[in-house]
Order: sequence, then C-alpha cells, then structure tokens
Amino acid sequence: MTELLTTPTGVTTTTPPVMAAAPPPPAGPKDFTRKRKRLTFTIDDDTFEAAPVLPADVFAQFVTLYNDRGQVDTMVEQLGMLKQALELALLPESWQRFSARLTDKTNPIDDDQLSDVIMWLLEEYGLRPTQPSPSSSDGSASPESGTPSTESTQPEASTSPTSQPTAS
Repeated sequence: MTELLTTPTGVTTTTPPVMAAAPPPPAGPKDFTRKRKRLTFTIDDDTFEAAPVLPADVFAQFVTLYNDRGQVDTMVEQLGMLKQALELALLPESWQRFSARLTDKTNPIDDDQLSDVIMWLLEEYGLRPTQPSPSSSDGSASPESGTPSTESTQPEASTSPTSQPTAS
C-alpha cells in the first residue's frame, strides 16, 4: 500500500497552478428608490390627499412655517402660517377643497382640525413636533388629573448597607 502514497522513482510532479477567485461581477448602481404610501385623511365626508413625501426644499419650508408660527403676534398670523404649510403638503385639488372649508360656515374645518392634520403630517413625514400646536393644551394639570409628570420628587434613601473597602 505504500507504493500508492509515494511518487514513482524518476517522476517529477508539479503542483497545479492555484486559480485566483474570479472577481465579483460589477455591482449595478445603488438604488435609493423608496416605496411611497398614499397619505389620505378624512374630515366629515371629504377625503383629502397629501403628497406622499415632500421634496427636500418644500419640506424645509413646511417645517420652518410650522416651527415659526409661535413667533408671530396674532392668531390670524399663526393660522396663516399653518395654512401655508398645509398648502405645501396637500395635493392641489385637496388643498382647494380644504381651503374652501376653512371659511365655510355650513361645513367648516376648525382650527383644531387644521392643527391635528398638520401634526399628523409632521409625524407621517418623519418628524415629531418640538412644540405643541397653538391650540393645544399648555400641559398644566388640573387637580383631578393626578400628579403631573414634571413634578419633582426626591429619590428615597438607600436601604442597603454602605460598602466598605477591603484590604488588598
């Protein structure tokens, strides 16, 4: 059996060349496409549609209008800024119907509904508002609502014995 494991006398062997692994095929272009969902909402019997995503420049204007609304003096100016922001987000036909209902006394959209829509859109577009909307509660608690979460409490004293250093 030994003869099977050894090379016969006078025969030289060569190691077959090592084949390098083939390089991977070139990758295609990086695809940044995103699947977009329709953003629709209903107020009473009307369904409205917002852009599924705002172009970057329009998004910056939308957020700026929302954030700056607290820097104006009157409710009319605040409402105007919210309307401008909403006009940026709603598709044209939806904005026309929404806008008409903002002055319609028989089928109105009130300021709370307007604020709710803006807040929802901010969340859908990936933002969490940093300030409450102007028509929102100021967060102060009524006596029957319990302890407010901002109330300061002192931590209880530790009941475990104090550790003592050990000699090393």
